[in-house]
Amino acid sequence: MKRNQSTLRIFAILTLVALLLAAMPAAALADGSFSAYVKSDSMRVYRDASLSTYWGSLPNKTVVTVQAYAGDVAKISYNGRTGYAAISEMGTVESIADKAVTTQKTRVYEKPSTSSRYTTVKKGVSVYVLAINGSCAMVERGGKIGYMLVSHLSIEGQIIEPSLPETPATPDPEPEAPAQPETKPETIEDAFNSGKYTNEQLCFAYATKVMGYNTAAAAGLLANISAESGFRPTVNGDSGRSYGICQWFSSRKTRLLNYCSDRGLDSSSLYAQLCFLEYELEKYYPTVDRHMKSVANTADGAYDAAYYFCYNFEAPANRTAQSTSRGNAARNIFYPRYA
Repeated sequence: MKRNQSTLRIFAILTLVALLLAAMPAAALADGSFSAYVKSDSMRVYRDASLSTYWGSLPNKTVVTVQAYAGDVAKISYNGRTGYAAISEMGTVESIADKAVTTQKTRVYEKPSTSSRYTTVKKGVSVYVLAINGSCAMVERGGKIGYMLVSHLSIEGQIIEPSLPETPATPDPEPEAPAQPETKPETIEDAFNSGKYTNEQLCFAYATKVMGYNTAAAAGLLANISAESGFRPTVNGDSGRSYGICQWFSSRKTRLLNYCSDRGLDSSSLYAQLCFLEYELEKYYPTVDRHMKSVANTADGAYDAAYYFCYNFEAPANRTAQSTSRGNAARNIFYPRYA
């Protein structure tokens, strides 16, 4: 399959869809249920169909379910929550993707890494291919984004070949230069072991590269870690009952220690504590995790992330005052530092 032709076809379809939506009268629109994706950098979601009461935002490429639509407004659902958004900020998954099927039993990874969490699917399962990068395909299945091996997919009966950059025509070859050693991209583990970065920078890298947070959400997280521990993983508090970068207290401290022990991790290391933070958010605080992933990538989004994380995850004494203080730090200090 030639991806250049596919890209041209995608742009042509998106242009046609935009023109049709602009020309279609409200009376022609009807109830429906289908998957759509956020095509703007950040889509604002409202509590009412008049789009007057702002609720929150969803980042680019988030897949939602459109339940009904009229005019330029769609009623959507995402992770069990319902709201309203502008149709102009969304595109249908079908309009940007090739429909494919799995050619064998395979895995759908949560992140573009074979070391990330995954679910197993059978041969013959239908997915939409959103993008291909080398041997990795970004796919949508059942309203969720995942990653699969390109070689395990087929479009219209043809095996997808991994995409390769085109080689432009060149003049007669130059004399060969001495071979240069290959330089591999730095992984998150390399960053932690390199000694080149501060703990603050490593926390930001983990939040954005591993946890999937945008810059604003990561800034909100940094504001809280800074207030709790100053980015020091060995800090004790509350007469020894609290520990680590997030000052996990009592039973949560025990949960941290058990998590690290079960996985052979050093509980006093920054990397192990960030791994546990990701695990605790996903397993015990999924609402907080979803909110952090939904904030707008703006200075105000950073304030929102810091305030919400402090109020609902850290829950310190003087909760409201602390949440406000950390929100201000995220908006005025950490977001400008990394934006």
